[in-house]
Amino acid sequence: MTHIACLAFVAMFSVATLLPAESQDAPAGQSAKKFDKTLTRTVQANYLLYLPKNIREDGRKWPLILYLHGGRGRGDDLEKVMWYPIPKMLEKTDTFPFIVVTPQCPTGEMWTDTELLIALLGEVTANYPVDADRVYLVGYSMGGHGAWYLAYEHPHRFAAVAPMSGMSNPWWATRLKEVPIWAFHGGADDVVPVRETEEMAEALKKAGGEIKVTVVPDRTHRPPTMEEHERLFGWLLEHRISDRVRE
Repeated sequence: MTHIACLAFVAMFSVATLLPAESQDAPAGQSAKKFDKTLTRTVQANYLLYLPKNIREDGRKWPLILYLHGGRGRGDDLEKVMWYPIPKMLEKTDTFPFIVVTPQCPTGEMWTDTELLIALLGEVTANYPVDADRVYLVGYSMGGHGAWYLAYEHPHRFAAVAPMSGMSNPWWATRLKEVPIWAFHGGADDVVPVRETEEMAEALKKAGGEIKVTVVPDRTHRPPTMEEHERLFGWLLEHRISDRVRE
């Protein structure tokens, strides 16, 4: 069944910028200097981790879904995340054929800390039998925007992506053109207008990308149904990172 875990890890970053440095023998006037120092940043994330039954019995690798929730799930209480379809579904099964990681976004933040998300993904991949060729990204609303952005930042990390009712940026299309995408949106969405998905789809097509779009005309700002999710799960499994040409 679903396991709730809390992750804390340290990430190391190297920063190099042109800054003036103090020195007793520095010449008068302005000059360019290079500042280079390794800094550390500790990040924490609450997350739900779903593991299928008998995950280690046959030695096989499992596909993984990284699921990004919407704005109402933010905070430090993981019960808020249970409103969303995938975490809710996983409370009632132990035979879903994916490992699923559902991080929780802190209060007042958005899914912009891509370094944290990739580090969390790496942590789970290192500790469980994940098939790195079948890692998928799904997000709804704020998480839909996060899915677009994370895929833009790391297009070769995901075999397929499914943004749902999320804001987008057509400028990201060139980096996303190699990634299989299935986008969902409600035609009557009064929170995130459907044009966010339509304009991104047009930009991707112009860039030569592959995208599938499902717009439900009368749907407001709501997640896709479980039937739509089930069709999505089958579609995800049709894709592997190794199937596409890497830049």
